[in-house]
Amino acid sequence: MKKFLIFLTCVAALSCAGMKKANELYRNKNYESSIEQCKKAIAQDSLNTEAYLILGKSYRALDRLDDAVAAFTTVYRSHPHTKFHTEAKQELIQIKLDSANNFLEQQQYNRAISGYQEIIDMDSTNFDACYQLGKCYEKNGLLDKARLYYAQASQIKSDDQVAFARIGMIDSLNLIAEVSFQKGKNFYDQNKEQSARKYLKLALENKPDHKDAAYYFHMTEGKILYRKGSKSACWDAITHYGKAMMLRPESAEPHFHMAQAYEKKDRNEFDNAIDEYQIALNKEPFGSFAGPSKKKIKELTTRRDQLKKFWGK
Repeated sequence: MKKFLIFLTCVAALSCAGMKKANELYRNKNYESSIEQCKKAIAQDSLNTEAYLILGKSYRALDRLDDAVAAFTTVYRSHPHTKFHTEAKQELIQIKLDSANNFLEQQQYNRAISGYQEIIDMDSTNFDACYQLGKCYEKNGLLDKARLYYAQASQIKSDDQVAFARIGMIDSLNLIAEVSFQKGKNFYDQNKEQSARKYLKLALENKPDHKDAAYYFHMTEGKILYRKGSKSACWDAITHYGKAMMLRPESAEPHFHMAQAYEKKDRNEFDNAIDEYQIALNKEPFGSFAGPSKKKIKELTTRRDQLKKFWGK
C-alpha cells in the first residue's frame, strides 16, 4: 500500500511538471510542442482535464478548430461544475460564435442559425448569439422570430440600444404591414382584386412573414389569373391556390377555387376538379363553399359518366 501511494505521488508530481511545461510552451506560442506535451500528459492520465484544456487552446491557436472542439468538448462533458468546465464552455462558445458569424457574412443563413442556436442551448444569456440570431431571421424576412431574439438580447443587456433599435424598426414595419393588409383584405372581400393585390403586396414588402397577407395575396393572384382564362394562366392560378393551401391547410376556399381553375383549364378533365371540390366539402362541410361544392360534384360526375357511356368506356 505504501509503495502504491508513493507511485501515485510520483505520477502526480510528473503530471504537475508536465502541465507547467505545457502551459509555458503555450504562453510562448510554441503550440506544436505544447500539443505534444499535452498528449504525453493525457497518455499518463486520461482524465487530465488541464491537459485537454491546453491542448484545445493550442489547436485553436493553430486554427485546427475540429481538434480544438474535440478537446474542449471532452472537458465540457466530463467535468461539470469545475473551473475547467466553465473555461472549456467559453472556448467552445467563442469557436461556435466565430463560425456562425462567418456563415452569416457568407449569407449561409441556415448554418449560421444552427450555430447560434447551439450557443443559446449552451448559454441562454449569450447576448451576441441572441442578437445575431435575430439578425439572421430579419435578413430572411422572418420579423416575428427576429423580434423574439432581439427582445431576448435586450433583456440580457438592458442598456444596449442596438437591440432596442432593431425592435423599434420591426414594430414600425409590422404596423405599416398591418394597415396595408387590412386595406388589401377589404378590397379582396369586395372582389376588387387589382386594388387588393396592390396593398397585400405592400404588406408583404414590409413584413414578408405576414401569413394572412401571403394567403390573400396568393388567392388574389389566383383569381386574377383565373379571369384571364388561358390554359397557362389557369395553371399559374392553380399554383397560387396551392401556395394558399399550404398557408391555410384547414380552409376550403383555395380548394374550391383550384377546382374551378381545373374546370376552366380543360372542361373535360373531371377528376382533378371533382377531387378538389370534394376536399373543399370535407374541409368545411357546413361552410359557405359546401353547397356550391356539392352542386359541382354532382354536375361534373353526371357529365363524366355520360361521356363515358357515350364513348363506351
